[in-house]
Amino acid sequence: MTYCFGMTLASALGAGHDSDESLGTVTVGAGGQYVNVDVSNPAGIQKAKSMNLGRSNMMDVISTPFLYDIANIFEGIPEAGKCFTMLRHPVERAIALYHLYQIDENNPNTAKYRGLTIDQYSESVEENNWMVRFLANKRGGSLTWHDLEAAKEGMDSLYIFPRTNKVFDDTIIPFACQVFGRKCLVGLLDKVEESLQRYEHFFGWDSRVANAEKKEVCIHDYLANGDKRNSHPTYVGTNAWEVLRKKNEYDVLLYEYARGLYGQQSTIYQ
Repeated sequence: MTYCFGMTLASALGAGHDSDESLGTVTVGAGGQYVNVDVSNPAGIQKAKSMNLGRSNMMDVISTPFLYDIANIFEGIPEAGKCFTMLRHPVERAIALYHLYQIDENNPNTAKYRGLTIDQYSESVEENNWMVRFLANKRGGSLTWHDLEAAKEGMDSLYIFPRTNKVFDDTIIPFACQVFGRKCLVGLLDKVEESLQRYEHFFGWDSRVANAEKKEVCIHDYLANGDKRNSHPTYVGTNAWEVLRKKNEYDVLLYEYARGLYGQQSTIYQ
C-alpha cells in the first residue's frame, strides 16, 4: 500500500538481507521501496538499531508488532512521530488464519492445523489475545485484567516515536483506552476505504502524490487483490466462532472499544 503514495517501508519485506552491512533501500515491482532490514522480529529490530535506522531518515512507515523493541531504535531522538493502525475483529482474523493454514505448505509451525475442520481448529489453536499480549509484553502464560492495565500504562511512553515527518504503522496495535485515544489514529478493516482517507488527510499523504488518479487506481487494485474476507464463510453464530471469541476475550473487548473510538475520531481527523 505504501508504494501507492511513494513511501518507503520498513517491515518484514526486509527479510533476506542479513548479510547487508549498511542500510539501503530496495525497489521492487512497479516501484515499491523498502529498507533492507527486517523489523518484524526482535533480532531484526536489534540489527536495525545497530545500523542507526532511527536516525537514517530512510523510511516513511514502519510496520511491526514489537512495539517495545522498535521504540528502542529511536532512543535519544527528540522528535515525535505518529501512530496509526488498521484493526480487524479478532475472531475474523483467527478464522482467516485457519484458511491460510490450509493452503500454506511452507510453514512448519502451522502444519499441524492443516486438514483440521474449523471446529477442531478452534479447540486446538494456541494463539490468543495477541494484541493485548504485545502491548503488555507478555507473550506466554495466562492473561489477567492486571496485564490489560499494564498495557494501558505502558502506552504513554510507547507511542512517543521520533521524526515528525515520519509515520509509525502497526497494523496490529489494540487501543488501550486513555492513551490510545490520544496517540493513535484508528482504522477499521471493514471500513478500509474511509480509514485510508483519514490517514491521507491526517498525515498529508495526498500532498506527496503528483498523480491523484494513478494513486486511486493503485489503491483500488491493492484492495481488490488483497481483500479475501468474502472468499470463505464467516462462521458467525457457530460453535467455532464462540470458542474463538472466548479464547480472545481481551482482544474482542478492545476491538469493541476501538469501534467507538473510530466514531469519536471522525470529528477530529477528517
